[in-house]
Amino acid sequence: MKHTHDVATLVRELEEKISKAYDDPTLCNQYAWWTLETILNSPKTSLIAQQTIELTDDQLALLGEWLDKLVKKHMPIQYLIGSVPFNGVEILVKPPTLIPRPETEEWTIKLIEQLKSVDTTNLNILEIGTGTGCIALALATAFPDAQIFATDIADKALALANENATRNGIVNAIFVKADVYDGVPKNMKFDLIVSNPPYIAEKEWQTLDTSVTTWEDKQALIAEHEGYAIIEKIINEASQWLRQNKLLEKAGIPQLIIEIGFAQAAGTVDLMKQAGYTNITVHKDLEEKDRVVSGSIHVASVTQNTQ
Repeated sequence: MKHTHDVATLVRELEEKISKAYDDPTLCNQYAWWTLETILNSPKTSLIAQQTIELTDDQLALLGEWLDKLVKKHMPIQYLIGSVPFNGVEILVKPPTLIPRPETEEWTIKLIEQLKSVDTTNLNILEIGTGTGCIALALATAFPDAQIFATDIADKALALANENATRNGIVNAIFVKADVYDGVPKNMKFDLIVSNPPYIAEKEWQTLDTSVTTWEDKQALIAEHEGYAIIEKIINEASQWLRQNKLLEKAGIPQLIIEIGFAQAAGTVDLMKQAGYTNITVHKDLEEKDRVVSGSIHVASVTQNTQ
């Protein structure tokens, strides 16, 4: 049996139900539309143009299940939808692997724009803490002649990253189990290291939204030493894995790029200064929050790609 609904009325009803779990009216509206678009497999523009839609019994039942998971179980809608777009790559998402964030996509886009100014033919990039593989796969897609080597400590994350690579037909990204650098082949050298590491302090974890603390991998979010433990290890040991690249140096592209918490810029800059980095820069996201710290460090070996 099919049931006819006025689109605008149905969206308002969905918003009202979703508002029991989320205070932000804009977010509730967005979630209402995403839910309808996914279940009906139809874009928002088409649904608005139709004005009325028909839902089958199965679709109504699925809608009820989604609302139950959203409102009562606080499941992130991205897990319900099953995928998110990330810089032109469709990324599958499954609990508990971390859902790619818009602010991470922002700095990845900016990095890709920077790298377009240099020859990336022999470029080796290391990503630490790949999760779904979104950063590595975005870089691999943008630069098919580069080699992306991405690591994670979680088996579920690595399985999902490999699934995303296969799904998108990406062959120049390799995913390996490693704890920061422990597990990276000793003979490998990289031109660039990027990371969105765990950086949340244990006490801050308690203040996060239930949709995060219930569903996403705690190990991928929190770090010891007030959130700095992994950041510090990445910074202090990066020089052992980097090779000098004159092209990146000439273009002003940093060799280490780390996503941070909005209150960690000063602490991360201090760590880089102590470790001997130069051209240290703090980058803000679109909400004007400190989001990334980058820098370069002198290393002995020089890549062949120096013309």
